Amino acid sequence: MRNASEIRWAWGSFAVLAVADMLGLALTGMGIRLVPCLLVAAATAVLLLISLIYTTVRREPRLSYLAVTGAQLLVYTALAGVLSYCLAAGNRSTIDAQLVSADHFLGLDWTTMYAWGKTHGVAYRVLIGAYYSLIPQLILMQIVLFTKGRLDRGRELFWLFILTSLGCVLVSGLFPAAGAFATFNVQTADPYVQHFLALRDGSMKNIDLQQIQGVVQFPSFHLALAVILTYAARGMPVLFPFFFLLNTLVIAATPLVGGHHFADLWGGALLTLGAIAVMRRFSGSLPQNSDS
Repeated sequence: MRNASEIRWAWGSFAVLAVADMLGLALTGMGIRLVPCLLVAAATAVLLLISLIYTTVRREPRLSYLAVTGAQLLVYTALAGVLSYCLAAGNRSTIDAQLVSADHFLGLDWTTMYAWGKTHGVAYRVLIGAYYSLIPQLILMQIVLFTKGRLDRGRELFWLFILTSLGCVLVSGLFPAAGAFATFNVQTADPYVQHFLALRDGSMKNIDLQQIQGVVQFPSFHLALAVILTYAARGMPVLFPFFFLLNTLVIAATPLVGGHHFADLWGGALLTLGAIAVMRRFSGSLPQNSDS
């Protein structure tokens, strides 16, 4: 594979992340349910086999890179999810009061927005649809980029996903936040709220990879992913306008549907800009495009 060292470097990074997960589980006293881990391992093995076939038997770099990137995203998402739970465990002080103060300083009131959403049903449902479109967007974008031979752009999106999500996980570990739902005592039955509270009071003993929730509130990874998906579509005549409009809705939906403080968005924006700057610096390490 072209620039195979970049692929190996990713696997090495995941090995370090796996060690961090094991340490986190040991320190928090939590475990991981076995069956979901085996499912992730099986899906990863299938994708790697496909990549191997298209690397050695039938040489097609587009499909080979698509498969190996899918495998790495599966492994990374599981490892990062576990790390986010380990870092959220414990009863450290949250920064929600400071985030609310930052919102008020800018003249933004989350409760007013929430009340608006509850009285505008159609608009609220549109925002819900947009909010939950990010994973399908990610899958679609990777398929489009790799099948079109844009190996550099596909791997750039992969690394931007890693940098922004891992950045969000680490920052949230230092500055935990319960989010607007918990702060204003609304929708407290939301799964992410329940998991966050269970991690903090120690009642969660086992992590199920199939049930992992986004317990990271500050910075907002939803905003980061919306931005990097739109950035990945730059220069594509049809896809860019579509992603731009859809992800504008995603960003608008993030406080209301995701229970984020507005300040979470600013934090996610700064983190994303930093990640893009880093990737532009190291773009020469990405694989070249394929015309075959």
